[in-house]
Amino acid sequence: MTLVTLDVRPLLAAGEDPLDSVVAAATPLTPEDELVLEAPFNPLPLRKILARIGFSSEALSAPGGMWRIACRRDGRGALSGPEEGCAGLPAEAPLWREDGQLHMDVRGLAMPLPLRAILRLAGTLDHAETVIIHHERDPLFLYAELAELGWRLERLDDAAPGELRFRLIWGH
Repeated sequence: MTLVTLDVRPLLAAGEDPLDSVVAAATPLTPEDELVLEAPFNPLPLRKILARIGFSSEALSAPGGMWRIACRRDGRGALSGPEEGCAGLPAEAPLWREDGQLHMDVRGLAMPLPLRAILRLAGTLDHAETVIIHHERDPLFLYAELAELGWRLERLDDAAPGELRFRLIWGH
């Protein structure tokens, strides 16, 4: 058995996307091998990508706000560990369920926190999930970013004065 440890914190600190490095480390692994990722948060979107190529993963919170994610190529693609469904989101973006739908309120957040919070949430969602986004302006820069991830925003007409509501939906 080979144990490969990859600390993605320096990549993230440098503003780099660790996906290519993680895939490069994971590709040669056999079912007997294990990849351990060290990250500053539970990277659920990354874990879902690895699951699509046959890796199961378990996320464990470590001291100092660090996370260790143990990944094995077992063909199942199972995820275990804390599954908040919004891992890595800033606490300033409240999430709740109402009438069976997930809601996120990004009103009052300084830019670029609304954009970042919505993108992070989109990266954690199951494609069947829809989310009602409560915003105070039309997030023009967000549309292209979401489209690259396979998501789109649909403006809703039922917003209160001073509020815009959008439905986050999978698909184009």
